[in-house]
Amino acid sequence: MNNMWTLAKRELRLFFSQLTAYLVVGGYLLITALLLWFFDTSFNLLNKGFADFNPFFELSPLLFLFLIPSLSMRTFSEEFTQGTFELLLTKPLGPYQIFGGKLIGVCLILGIALVPTLFHAVALEGILQEGSQLDWAVLASSYGALILLALVFATTSICASLLFQSQVASFLVGLLGCFMHLYFWSSLADFSMNIQGYKLLGELK
Repeated sequence: MNNMWTLAKRELRLFFSQLTAYLVVGGYLLITALLLWFFDTSFNLLNKGFADFNPFFELSPLLFLFLIPSLSMRTFSEEFTQGTFELLLTKPLGPYQIFGGKLIGVCLILGIALVPTLFHAVALEGILQEGSQLDWAVLASSYGALILLALVFATTSICASLLFQSQVASFLVGLLGCFMHLYFWSSLADFSMNIQGYKLLGELK
């Protein structure tokens, strides 16, 4: 576990040693703020008229489609390009530990990006009418579900980085995989429910 944590800290340090890291995280925070407060869209918190932070949780998976592959595309691809992957294999780390360390590193970066989004909830509660407040228990469970989705996206994107030396290819394949996770399974579930509904109607007739 200590070796995985060391690798995760290395990932964190390498990521924030590049300008693109600040652009990616800063871009995510900026787009989130603009869509939640300034742009007249369905995600605008001020358009709801009551204590509702759900637009953030509807928006975040869409932004994660691009954010998480961007964070993950260099995890293994850069190791292959720079020839340091073989050096990494000489460390006292098994394959699962290497993958786990990379995954923890991406999750730490994502956590750094997510923490400032709590200020949107605090700001929303600050402008609510007296007697109204956000349900912070529901908010916490929604963040938990968002983190689980982020873990699935991160695992998929890191697998894409493991398959390709090109960071662009890793990003595109990771984006495709995350898109499938976000829409394919829900579509499959809806399709299954529709089939069951048709069968039930047939039995009633």
